[in-house]
Amino acid sequence: MAVIFTIEPDEFLGLRALADLGQAANDTGTGTDAVNEAKTLMRRALADKLEDAGLPWAPSAEAVRQRAAEAAEPATGLRRLMGNSRLRKNAAYALAAALLVALWGGYARGWQWTGFGANAQLWDWLNLLLLPVVIGTIPLWIRHRDYISRGRRVTHGVVIAAWTGFVIAGYLVPLNWTGFRGQTLWNWFELLLLPAALAATTALTSMRVPLSKVLRSLRPYHAGIMAALAAGWIVTVIGGYILKWTWTGYAGNTLWDWLQLLLLPLLFPTILLPALLKWVSGDAAGRASEAHEAAMAQIAAPAYGTSVAGTTGPLSSAALDRRY
Repeated sequence: MAVIFTIEPDEFLGLRALADLGQAANDTGTGTDAVNEAKTLMRRALADKLEDAGLPWAPSAEAVRQRAAEAAEPATGLRRLMGNSRLRKNAAYALAAALLVALWGGYARGWQWTGFGANAQLWDWLNLLLLPVVIGTIPLWIRHRDYISRGRRVTHGVVIAAWTGFVIAGYLVPLNWTGFRGQTLWNWFELLLLPAALAATTALTSMRVPLSKVLRSLRPYHAGIMAALAAGWIVTVIGGYILKWTWTGYAGNTLWDWLQLLLLPLLFPTILLPALLKWVSGDAAGRASEAHEAAMAQIAAPAYGTSVAGTTGPLSSAALDRRY
């Protein structure tokens, strides 16, 4: 069965660009590069859509009928709720209003049942909110870092610098409502290490990126920052235990305490857990990844018999050029 469709000039320019880049990378090429590129992109897009629909590549008619029957089943109350954008928006507004009332009652009216009066400092709210916020944002920066614009990167840097200045002001002014004064470096480690490590580990695990590959992808300034942080940490350890720097909060913390601080958020998820999961599952994730790559390689193979711009079979780039 031949399907005839027409591509626009800007789409053709994009195909030619991808074909030229592929030819330059592989030092090979034929007159059908642009057409094959179009077929490859189409097959990949179809495969992704089929995967989202829970169907394999080139599904049989029986599999399609079965999936359609499942989709036609009456939705449960929860599914109807999650699928209704207006209802979700109204529910979010109601929850926000309820939270504002609880905040007003807890802080202005002294409602004891809210517990807000006993947690009236910014430090308390950081302990409450930092984990979900970091877990929600850091994976986005890791997975889609190439799509974050330069303006947003600059904005992130400005926000981090402003936050650092605000924290310093919380100690020096002091701003008592922040709750920063009296918090030691050890307290900040407890606050920041676990959320950041969990978020980064979740993102890297979902991307199936080995730790060795992550380390090889680090740029020189990344390695410089990590080396500076490690050196600074060693200095604080020496100052905290030998020079008695009380602001570090290290005094009294034993090796066991350091293991509790570092083992769970850093060593276990990045080194121990991947090896344990690989052994327990028989490297199921690795075999699944290989099967996926093999399927994508099959999808990427040129599929003949498709018609582009009204011509059946493999088209030459010259034929497409003549059309435009």
